[in-house]
Amino acid sequence: MFEDNSFTYETIISRLKEISKAKYGLININYILINCRMEDLLTFIKNYGISLPEKSILTRFEYVILITLHLTKMYYISDIHNKYENPLEYIGYALLNEGIFNRYLINLDFIVKQDLIDTFADLYADLGVTVYNTSTDSITPKMDMYSVRKKSTESIFALTGYDMNDKTYLETKILIEKTSSVANGSVFVTTPVGVLKIGLNTLRYDMNKLNCHLYVIDPSRKIIYGISKTKKYEIKDNEVREKFVRKLPRTPMRAPSQVFKLSDYYFNESDAYDPNDFRLFDIYDDLEHNKLLLKEIKIPKYAKVFRNLIIMEISSGIPIISFAGDTFKELTLASGFLAAMDSFVTRIGGSKMEEINYKGFYVQAAYGKFTKLACFLSIPADKSLKERLKHLIGLFEDKYEDNIEKFKLSGDTNLFDSDEIIYLIKEIIDV
Repeated sequence: MFEDNSFTYETIISRLKEISKAKYGLININYILINCRMEDLLTFIKNYGISLPEKSILTRFEYVILITLHLTKMYYISDIHNKYENPLEYIGYALLNEGIFNRYLINLDFIVKQDLIDTFADLYADLGVTVYNTSTDSITPKMDMYSVRKKSTESIFALTGYDMNDKTYLETKILIEKTSSVANGSVFVTTPVGVLKIGLNTLRYDMNKLNCHLYVIDPSRKIIYGISKTKKYEIKDNEVREKFVRKLPRTPMRAPSQVFKLSDYYFNESDAYDPNDFRLFDIYDDLEHNKLLLKEIKIPKYAKVFRNLIIMEISSGIPIISFAGDTFKELTLASGFLAAMDSFVTRIGGSKMEEINYKGFYVQAAYGKFTKLACFLSIPADKSLKERLKHLIGLFEDKYEDNIEKFKLSGDTNLFDSDEIIYLIKEIIDV
């Protein structure tokens, strides 16, 4: 079925396995292909002129194999091999050049900053390192966390793949340099999409130059990669560091646990810290195990506390879409809250109210330029959920800005794809 001259299924898969085993890949090609829709696979096949066998119905696995074999063959028989280091790199970029696959990767990579910080703090605690929260305005120079082990200290910075861009990356590099006066070293933490945006080679070079450790957290596979580690340096003025340490909270955000492991992410210290062992893309050793890559069936993080979420036009308060949890049936309560919220806001002079306790429910609000949302919960929202709600309203406005303008004039909710929005809510809010 897959044989084409010397490019047989066996020879190509053998070659891809050989390349995959040589280094650790941060973005798994299988994960992208196995989590997309069948229609997207067929569109890609059509766009790349991939011939389909006479067999009328193919499985997802067979489509994935066809794509993989075709792109690998193209790499070797054309001048494409002059542009990319290996076929895996070409396959990865070919997929991500298609907007739909790039969107799947972003969904798989999604994590809010607070969860990124918490995940890394758990890892450090398991490694015997005490971590302090330094996000308050009273602590300068600015950093996300500060770690202490014996007499060694580190400033820690985290940027999600979503937040990573040339501007935020440059700002973070400047902050890393500033913290050299209060720590023996620095740590930079990001996600695979963050690496993709800046470039793995650029990140490795910059972090080495800044004497900064580099870690990559993959939320889809729950893996933490230690990409590189630099040597500690002596602080020139210990008094400056001592003054900084006195400003730290009395209680750390994470302390080493002697009882149990805190992190639920996989990290292998013996396979870490050699930058040459990592590359951007990989593929599973055995493509026939694709079915094992499907997301585990798990209870969403906020399913038990979520009740309802309403997105409204910001000036009129007219609902655009409402999504209720399985256990929340009191839609009249939600409607009553909308009127009550407008009344509260009017009474306090039009300022934004972000958190309200209303008739036994906790209501967390988030505001964009054109819309606002109210999320009903059985308990107060934690920092991670607050970030998720702000992220959700931002994504909603980016995607539907033109439709929101039309909605202001017509009030027509059919302007919005409710299925797509509800999918977005479920993914971002994790309900």
